[in-house]
Amino acid sequence: MSKSCGGFLITALACFLFGSVPAWPQVTVHYINVGQAAAALVEFDSGLVMIDAGGEATSDHPSGEVYRQHLVDYIKKVFAEHPSWNNTIEGLIISHPHIDHTMLLMDVLKNFTVHALIDNGAECGSGFPDLKNARAWVTQKHISYLAIRDASIHAAGFPVQLLENPGIDAPQILLLSGGRGCLNPNNDSITVRIVTKETTILFAGDSENDDSGTTACSVPLAKCVPEMSMLETKYGTTGLLKADLYLEAHHGSPNGFTPDFLSTVAPRISVISAGDPLRAGPTQFHGYEYGHPRDVAVNELIKDTTGTRTPPVQASVFSAANTASSKTVTPPTTVSIDKAIYCTCWDGDIKVAYAAGSHDPTVTTDGFRPPVPPQDQPKKKAAPKKQP
Repeated sequence: MSKSCGGFLITALACFLFGSVPAWPQVTVHYINVGQAAAALVEFDSGLVMIDAGGEATSDHPSGEVYRQHLVDYIKKVFAEHPSWNNTIEGLIISHPHIDHTMLLMDVLKNFTVHALIDNGAECGSGFPDLKNARAWVTQKHISYLAIRDASIHAAGFPVQLLENPGIDAPQILLLSGGRGCLNPNNDSITVRIVTKETTILFAGDSENDDSGTTACSVPLAKCVPEMSMLETKYGTTGLLKADLYLEAHHGSPNGFTPDFLSTVAPRISVISAGDPLRAGPTQFHGYEYGHPRDVAVNELIKDTTGTRTPPVQASVFSAANTASSKTVTPPTTVSIDKAIYCTCWDGDIKVAYAAGSHDPTVTTDGFRPPVPPQDQPKKKAAPKKQP
């Protein structure tokens, strides 16, 4: 069923009145280790919402298949604790169609019941084939679908109701950005704000502070104001960017933050979703190659994250990338961090649980980090030959 809301054709799930109300009595956020990618679950009393279903590109290879299986097994484990949910994800939001956010999308759709799919309406990107298949799937299965474009999002954001039996105590799920037709698809990321009585949670996809990048596409694209700047301009004085729990944009990339943006968010707990720092193969697209998380991003998080963790984590961070064009090898270095900063690359799966009525969460990590076969470990590059 679809209807028009403010001149924009959307599914009925997305049309409801926005109000500043408290939320369900508890919430748990699961940041799942899917390598150099992103996948998260937000667990409410009344159901489950998923944000992104990515996997490291290595997941299509035998040594990386572990991430694909791990995601499915992790979701099954959550559902085993809630048998009344009948393996149902109430809403699945895909921030943007890059493969590290869509790779395992069809695995989720085929293994679980999904009541609604939301994406940014893009028609290209490295993960678009997965998203295209998902759109066909939800059409065939008569699943609610919303393509959210940024032009439909106003100064108070765009509220969506994904959970059953909404009421005055229901969680608020607010979309702060949508597709803009950017040459850099990262700047088309859907930013999601979730508010409950216990906490405020922010997901910024792969939002960047950079407008560079090109994408071959069948529809016209254009340069955009970098999404970090756009969000800060639009919401910086509204309080809508402030969050207790924040997933760092773009996997801890040096272009995934600005000092102004992070100081506005001022998170109590920060989380990074990035790949194993010692996995360099097979093929490309690993944390080692990109140099994620980068030291400049982590240092800014240290400055703006207000919470602490005990004992401190001995964290691997990079000062540079290790791409095919890199002239030297830059291995990660170890730093001690006592701020409440977590990374799937250091901690494995990360679970942040708020008890009913409490603003003080319990953070647990499981250390899930699959072994890296010798052939996929970093190789030292030969020293350049001296010119005669």
